[in-house]
Amino acid sequence: MSQTPTDPTRIFALDPTTKGFGYAVLETPFHLIDWGLAHISGEKVSGAVARFEALLDQCRPDVVVLEDSAAPGSRRRPRVRKLLGKLQETARERGIAVHAIPRLAVIECFSSPDKRATKFSITEHLAETFPELAPKMPKRRKIYQSEDERIATFDALALAVTYAMK
Repeated sequence: MSQTPTDPTRIFALDPTTKGFGYAVLETPFHLIDWGLAHISGEKVSGAVARFEALLDQCRPDVVVLEDSAAPGSRRRPRVRKLLGKLQETARERGIAVHAIPRLAVIECFSSPDKRATKFSITEHLAETFPELAPKMPKRRKIYQSEDERIATFDALALAVTYAMK
């Protein structure tokens, strides 16, 4: 069955964390299907790839969206860059299109002409747009606090929305 422009496109977006990854599954136009955090124990790369494959089987996306770790402005460490590469390879082996979105493109997508978006303002916008995520929204962090792991779900959703807005 071929896909026509009126058929929904299922987007699977993922954002790695130190403990695993956050993910969001979005069906265009802007219908949130699934989201969550995948905690990985043991060897991070192989564990993350195995969990990613299970989610691909479960969600059956048309497109996988990841952060472009090679783009200017990316602060991703070598381990995460390696993981993102493995995830791209895994999705492509399954015949799923993969798109890498630079972090700066996400910021630009959520910025207004008079105000540059921040991680927190993007999270607020997404919680308003997708009310089912509002209870999961972390509080604004203090400068001395580590980032709440739940932000990875919002970062993944921001990647998916940025892709869908293209």
